[in-house]
Amino acid sequence: MITMLSIGLGVSLGGPLLFVLAAKRFSLNSLSIPGRLVLWLLAAATLVIAAYGGGAAWLGRIGVKPFGWFDLASVVVAVIAMVVGAIALQILVTKLGFKDRDGSKLYQKIHSLSVPRRLFVVVTAAVAEEVLYRGYAIGIGQDVLGGLTIAFVVSLFVFVAAHFAYGAKALATIFWISLVMSFLFIYTGNLFACIIAHFIIDVVGTLFVPWVAARHRAQAALSASKG
Repeated sequence: MITMLSIGLGVSLGGPLLFVLAAKRFSLNSLSIPGRLVLWLLAAATLVIAAYGGGAAWLGRIGVKPFGWFDLASVVVAVIAMVVGAIALQILVTKLGFKDRDGSKLYQKIHSLSVPRRLFVVVTAAVAEEVLYRGYAIGIGQDVLGGLTIAFVVSLFVFVAAHFAYGAKALATIFWISLVMSFLFIYTGNLFACIIAHFIIDVVGTLFVPWVAARHRAQAALSASKG
């Protein structure tokens, strides 16, 4: 069954990266509904492979287990760590003078989507990416690759590589978020904890932050008109 699980690992790690590269090469919109469905299909494929080749305890190996108070507390700590770290890193890279037009264009494209579309993007990332990069790549990948540490490292760096379209300026933050999320999976062994934490951090980045920024711009424009 290791051969089957190895194929699943190739799907979980290589599938999203190949899709992003293809989208870049052929100018495809990875944020479109068909583009998001690709991630759902990849996640579904890895779950089928895990069920077929992972033995009777495959659900536990990918972290599907009851969600308790310990998991909730761990999610809170992880989200705080991700938010604080992301803010610190963005301040640092800004002071260092990093600029990234491609990454800025992608964020603008995300923020220009309607709220339901952005929510769909967020839910897809939270569920599909956690199944692919944490549940399968770490949970089952450690058996395929020969250890937890190597599965952790490979999953971490492939996750960052698959987000290269967000631009060099954002990669430090993406690395930090992936690092915290991977530790959360190892610490709790609970895939749902990772999905919830991922959902919250993406909601902050794609819904809450743009809303606050829009309010500030509106208030500044109002003040300028009165002045």
